Amino acid sequence: MACEHEDSGRLRLTDPVTAHTLVTVRWMSLPPQPPRTLGFQVPPPAAVDILIDPHPGGHRLATELHDALAARLLPYTGSELDGIRAAMPLLEHYSRPNPAFSNWALLFRDHYLEHSTGFVLAMERAGIPAEWIFTLDKGDRTWNRDRVHATFLARGYRSDVLDNSAVNDPDAHQHQLARAGAEIDAFLDAAHAAGRRVLAVDDGGLLARGYGALGAPRTVDAALELTVSGIKRIAAAGPLAIPVLNLARSQVKSRLGYREIADSCLRRLRALIPDRKIIGRQVLLLGYGTLGSRLAAQLRDLGCRVDVVDTDLIALIDAAENGFTTYHTAAQALAASTPFLIIGTTGEVALTDADLTALPDDVFLAPFATRDFSALTEGPHRAAATHIPGVGLRFTLPGGRTVTLLGDGRSMNLFEADSIPSQGYDAYRAGTLIAAAALCADPDRVPAGLHTAPADTAITDAGLWEAYYDLYAAPGATGRPAAKPAGPAGERPQAVLRRAAIVGYGVAGRLHTEILTALGATPAVIDPKHQDLPASLRSFPHQVSDLPQAVAAGIDLWSICCPTAEHLPVLRAVLAHNPAARVLMEKPACRGHEIDAFTRLLADHPAARIVVNDQYRHSTALPAFTDLIATLEPGAPLEKVAVLFTKDRRPDSARGRFVDRDYGVLGYEWLHMLAVTRHILPAPAWEHYLACDPATTTTEPVYDPRLFVAALTERTALPLPDSRSRLHLELTSSILGPGQAEDTAPAPRPPWRQGLREADDRYRHVTVHAGRTRFTLHLEPVTTLGGWQLERNHHRITAVRDGTVLHDEVLTDSPLQTSVRHATELLFADTPLPAPDLAPLRRIARLAELLRERAPGDLTGPDTSRDSA
Repeated sequence: MACEHEDSGRLRLTDPVTAHTLVTVRWMSLPPQPPRTLGFQVPPPAAVDILIDPHPGGHRLATELHDALAARLLPYTGSELDGIRAAMPLLEHYSRPNPAFSNWALLFRDHYLEHSTGFVLAMERAGIPAEWIFTLDKGDRTWNRDRVHATFLARGYRSDVLDNSAVNDPDAHQHQLARAGAEIDAFLDAAHAAGRRVLAVDDGGLLARGYGALGAPRTVDAALELTVSGIKRIAAAGPLAIPVLNLARSQVKSRLGYREIADSCLRRLRALIPDRKIIGRQVLLLGYGTLGSRLAAQLRDLGCRVDVVDTDLIALIDAAENGFTTYHTAAQALAASTPFLIIGTTGEVALTDADLTALPDDVFLAPFATRDFSALTEGPHRAAATHIPGVGLRFTLPGGRTVTLLGDGRSMNLFEADSIPSQGYDAYRAGTLIAAAALCADPDRVPAGLHTAPADTAITDAGLWEAYYDLYAAPGATGRPAAKPAGPAGERPQAVLRRAAIVGYGVAGRLHTEILTALGATPAVIDPKHQDLPASLRSFPHQVSDLPQAVAAGIDLWSICCPTAEHLPVLRAVLAHNPAARVLMEKPACRGHEIDAFTRLLADHPAARIVVNDQYRHSTALPAFTDLIATLEPGAPLEKVAVLFTKDRRPDSARGRFVDRDYGVLGYEWLHMLAVTRHILPAPAWEHYLACDPATTTTEPVYDPRLFVAALTERTALPLPDSRSRLHLELTSSILGPGQAEDTAPAPRPPWRQGLREADDRYRHVTVHAGRTRFTLHLEPVTTLGGWQLERNHHRITAVRDGTVLHDEVLTDSPLQTSVRHATELLFADTPLPAPDLAPLRRIARLAELLRERAPGDLTGPDTSRDSA
């Protein structure tokens, strides 16, 4: 092939043998064009119009040239990608390099949209290499899908299509599924051979195809589910072999994401029928779920008269009590009214063949889920439809009636559009990345199955809600992150955990050492009691105040695990070495009479970053427990909550260890019990408990001359919001021996075993009565009736109604590991850190004072013989 450059705007490609022209290429500069992205660039980029004109024998060459130019010109430019990143500041913030993604690969399947592009690039920034990213388009005709595909390929990702229609109707798409499946299989095999786990971020298509199923020849290792339709596909596919976090039902999508989706649906609807009046018209809405309920409210705000159909009675009642006219079926609604527009949001077959005969003439159908109007798009009617470019499909039904299906029968807000603002989906995409990082950091702690609570917990703990409020919702919020100080003098280098000092090498100190070492720290142990100091670690038999300054200056994080009576002096010594120290303290922060001094010390050192560890606030078992209560007894008020934490500490006490005469039994497990209680109680009830005078509660203490109070039960009646009934709270703890709450025997099969270890000397039970059901959470270590036991860090949740076991589940979770990791992330983040919450400790201190006042005899003498807990 020869190239002849004829003039400034034309060249010819010719056959070198015959000199015949095969292709003529012409080009010309254009005036500034509208942006090819949702955002715009200033100044606008240059634009060139290129015409490739094939001559006889030149079609193949013209195609090759077109493909080569497209590969160069279709990907988003650097400035366009910068604009997408700038439109998603929350995602940008949370996409810093994260060790959680080490040795992971990513399978991402979603619509090819700008916010999807932003998310995948953020995952690459967070630590997943480009060569280990495989993206799959769901097949919708989104506006810039070709540009997204070209961008992914240009970055070195694999990119393909796994169409929703193929997943829903595999028999009709065998060839497409076989080709896509071979590509996915090859990616999984290569990743696993390279020692990488594979995370799927998906809408259920991959899992519906078996990549998360028990007994499947190949599976991903963990997944995030993005859509409600995906949940339905997962349920239909059978039991899962992997942990799946449910982002479709997460708070961030339910509260924020669906508002943006509903807004995009309504905007796209009005764009497709701009000549039609909508205000005041009759509309039939099929489906009153998360999306449908929001659309109904928006349509009513426009003045539309909205009828609602839903097969779910609770949803239908909700719609009726919100003022909408409701029907059980579409047939009933169509018999009673004549809508000009029917909207589908169910994700299921919403109009049957029989319903088609009742449709009004010239009605518009607006599908916002793929299958609602499949009676038209997948049936014999499709072949006779008239295509209306940019609008949809026109059908002629028996009797001469016409129906216009807006879009192509799939999600209409994505039909030739990218209608969800990147900034509008910023929080949801950031939440997805946060949940992915939490899952990848420790996938084994989440059992196989579909879970919502761990995602919500990770997102809340990461501070996304606070960041969202400050960025978008607070008074004066601009939607732009705060500007950083200019110049090197204004920059604070990002701190890195290199060396940690563990003060106190008891049980907690050993665990902290193990966890911080796994996080990459080089530990140094400081224990003036010389108790079992490890030969393998650097150790100092000093008081912290005596530590050489050169050693203290090199500590990036201080972990205070010594006895509570030593916490305040140790913290003073640490802050004397470094007023801006990062400190992780085991609970409780201090003794009751030291709370004011502790608070003043923090106020005097505003640059210090201090976290008091509260492991049960990070337990994934607790959200799973409350989710089960809400599922099995929806709307039922809690009648009774009983928390029982017991341990036999008599052998330790006999050796002078773990003797707490300040708080007695309150100093061991009571803060853990309050953390558990806080998660279960409605917020008003929890606040009422904290504020109430302990003298108004019923207490049953067991006094001990050496242990002050060795056992205690406290009973409180708490008001419930919107209810005349009261919730009965019962807290029980003892250090005199193990106790066992009401429980049921498990099925004798794995993971249950007998004789796994000696009998446990500790029990941690939570029992909740709601409606007709008794719910029990047995926190580890678990030994139950018949001597059946679970491994460490395994917990059990049961639900019993009328003597019948409705639910019996074993969960894997290490709250201490999660809480220490979370605390470390907070300590090294560059965001403001809230002061330690001392309200539960103040409640314990008041209760201890009351018990001391009522004590028979002098039990207030000091005792400093406690060992580190």
